[in-house]
Amino acid sequence: MLQSRISALSSRCRVPRLPTTSILTSRGEWLARRGVQTGGPFQPMRPPSPQELGRPQAAKEYKRGRKWTRRFLWTAAVLGGIYVVDNQVYAAGLTRTARTFGTTLLVALDYKINFRAEPWFGGSVSDLHHRGAERMATLLRENGGLYLKMGQAIAMQSAMLPPAFQQMFSRMFDDAPQDDWRDVEAVIREDFGKSVEEVFGVSFTGKPGYGVMEKKARASASVAQVHWAKLPDGREVAIKVQKREIAKQISWDLWAFKSVAWIYSKWFDIPFYSLVPYMAERLELETDFINEAKNSETMRELINNEKSMRGLDRGRASLG
Repeated sequence: MLQSRISALSSRCRVPRLPTTSILTSRGEWLARRGVQTGGPFQPMRPPSPQELGRPQAAKEYKRGRKWTRRFLWTAAVLGGIYVVDNQVYAAGLTRTARTFGTTLLVALDYKINFRAEPWFGGSVSDLHHRGAERMATLLRENGGLYLKMGQAIAMQSAMLPPAFQQMFSRMFDDAPQDDWRDVEAVIREDFGKSVEEVFGVSFTGKPGYGVMEKKARASASVAQVHWAKLPDGREVAIKVQKREIAKQISWDLWAFKSVAWIYSKWFDIPFYSLVPYMAERLELETDFINEAKNSETMRELINNEKSMRGLDRGRASLG
């Protein structure tokens, strides 16, 4: 009796096995089917026949995705090529010009929208001036070169500008970054067809009978930098070397300056463009070192003709 009770109990407590396969009948009912234990003989696994697989279907093609991928690659290649040519051939003239138009357009839109008694956004009018001055300062500093010279020219007449712009333009007279010595050597070789040692008779290894020259500039401005040197005859001179990229950038920079001044004159009805002829002439003259040499000779003659100053120029400076 005890054994029968245990058997009966075990049969009632048996955990049912979960079905491994389900089949959907035509009446929408699911029937469980064991997939491991079957009543038939053992059948080895075999690959399905072509009839069981059905007709082959072509792989899905993503033509639109391929088209946009090709466009992206072509665009990246073209932009990359333009960037390389711009940096290597035009000294980033196109990039600087694009930066100029983008920044000046942003400043113009900001003033067009918010220059009113109650600005729509961005704080007060004083905040607007400060924001515009910082944007222009960043533009001039990043572009460098003639842009710093333009800022210096505007700073001379900055009394008519808001205080924020006056403070910003006053920083344009600070020392500009120096060019690398390799660029200095390249400029001298391009202009004279000789090395620095051959042109000025200096040596950087201490050869007897030669002069010396400092590779680090004593001062650096927007378009040139000055190096100290001592010539073989004992004269101490200041050699002013134009920065290598200026010659390539001047046409781009002047065109951008004229275009922005013309647009601002039309948009704000202020005669900005009236400054262009004078500033363009001065910038071109300041990058013409032959003209600077003539001015130096004229100054030497004036000094020599003045009895109280006669002889002050001797042994003091020489233009290279």
